[in-house]
Amino acid sequence: MEIYYDKQNKRLVYTGEAATPDFWDRMFDSENFKKNIERGKDDWFVLRTLKKYMPDKKGCILDGGCGGGRIVYCMHAHGYESVGVDSASKTIAKIKELFPELNVRAGDVCNLETPDDHFSAYWSIGVIEHFWDGYQPVIREMKRVLVNGGYLFLSFPYMSPLRKLKAKLGLYRKYSSERKKDFYQFALDHNTVVKDFEANGFKVVEKKPSAGVKGFKDEFSLLKPALQRLFGYKGGNILVRGVRYVLDQLFAFFAGHTIFIVLQNVKRVPLA
Repeated sequence: MEIYYDKQNKRLVYTGEAATPDFWDRMFDSENFKKNIERGKDDWFVLRTLKKYMPDKKGCILDGGCGGGRIVYCMHAHGYESVGVDSASKTIAKIKELFPELNVRAGDVCNLETPDDHFSAYWSIGVIEHFWDGYQPVIREMKRVLVNGGYLFLSFPYMSPLRKLKAKLGLYRKYSSERKKDFYQFALDHNTVVKDFEANGFKVVEKKPSAGVKGFKDEFSLLKPALQRLFGYKGGNILVRGVRYVLDQLFAFFAGHTIFIVLQNVKRVPLA
């Protein structure tokens, strides 16, 4: 993976392999496919967010770009009416085979086969950064399918203070527009993203940087081997998990890889 700085748009450009449906099918395919989904059953982050914003469990919730289906599985297991949509059709077919009780379907988040004002909430975790031509079509569909007052739970790689500092110091390669064919994702300027959503009738309710350990290790090559072991730890040692959690919170404010933003659909605007 190579990283470039796009000064004009204040964002990083990641290249390597294009994020196509086939790419995601390969990424999610593993011998532990079923277990990986089941591990999401009691995801504290998902459940904490839903308890805060959807405590009555009323209405249907969409996970747009549901990937391996962990969030849909978690919501279903805890009594939420949930739907998952993803362009990785082979992954979706596998989820339906293993978990026929889950409502997942192959689809396009830019063109959802869903009536207007249908969902009470919408998860979009790691999706909008993969659109070379911009995420405006995704926003328009979010706006269309969310009820008035509905919540959007949004997360994407962003220009953390550390990344902004490195860009200012010229520590990234200069961006070249000729690299479209192997484009993977952007690390977006979150202020620009917020303005774009506000222009479409959303308001910010909550905003918090996250994934501090990943953001720190990815930007400091000398520390990456040690931090990668911590970041990738899947064991049950409470001490190791505790250290990772504390470091994740500490690093997030300066070096977070992603930012989590809760927005509310509050204003009707004409859909372009």
